[in-house]
Amino acid sequence: MKDKIVVSVIGAAGKMGTRVTNNLAKHPDAIELYFCESSEAGIASIRQRGFDITPAETAVAKSEIIVLAVPDVVIKTVSIGIVKMMSPGSTMVILDPAAAVAKELALRDDCTFVVAHPCHPSYFLDQDTFEARNDHFGGIAGKQDIVMAKIQGDDNNFTHARTVCEWMYAPVAHSYVMGIRDIAFLEPTLVEILGASTIFAMAETVNEAERRGISRDAAISFLTGHINVLTSMFLGKMGNAQVSDACKVAIGLGNRLVLRDDWKRIWEDDVLDKAIDTMLHPSDPKI
Repeated sequence: MKDKIVVSVIGAAGKMGTRVTNNLAKHPDAIELYFCESSEAGIASIRQRGFDITPAETAVAKSEIIVLAVPDVVIKTVSIGIVKMMSPGSTMVILDPAAAVAKELALRDDCTFVVAHPCHPSYFLDQDTFEARNDHFGGIAGKQDIVMAKIQGDDNNFTHARTVCEWMYAPVAHSYVMGIRDIAFLEPTLVEILGASTIFAMAETVNEAERRGISRDAAISFLTGHINVLTSMFLGKMGNAQVSDACKVAIGLGNRLVLRDDWKRIWEDDVLDKAIDTMLHPSDPKI
């Protein structure tokens, strides 16, 4: 019988720690799973879920893969202690690229370091069930893609970690491998600095429509339906279909009235580095 993969999750009671341990625990024949948590509330939460707690000092040393499921702002501090405990040849997985790009992740030459991040379920993915269609975050029933990068280390260990990450974020349709800075340009640049800010503005605009007496349900239906068809057009999902000439004019107006003329600067390396530094240290903004 093949030996089990020994996996420890640091921060196992956090938002992502709970999600990934719930999925990894579904593979008891393949994974020997250790839950590591320091807060009293977190420990109680894990025990309520029916699992035991193992001190990091015990779990990490015997683990092939260590998942660091802690907030980005504490990775610099937490990773120093955890990396010292790792056995030579083991692998650490972090869930966001920011700390690695900012060089705040502790590293060791004899270990492998990987980042794996979910794309979340796309409305272009064909979901099979009602539960899957309503799993907007992913990792429960809704299929999603993930992105991964090797920060440093052994290719075979990375392949091993890729399998575990696909279980961790299951059900996974595709896992895309790229560079660490490529993932950072996806988040925060693509989906937070631009995507989240503009979508948040859309939500605020729905509030304004409601304030003016327009049905909120109608405004939400109108907005989300148009987002669906517009993204389908702009991302090439509808062949050569084009928006109307009037819409093109309105987009030009939006570029002047809503977006800054130089908004594409967000794709410059120095802006990315300053943005990550500011996100990790919001009390000392660099941009």
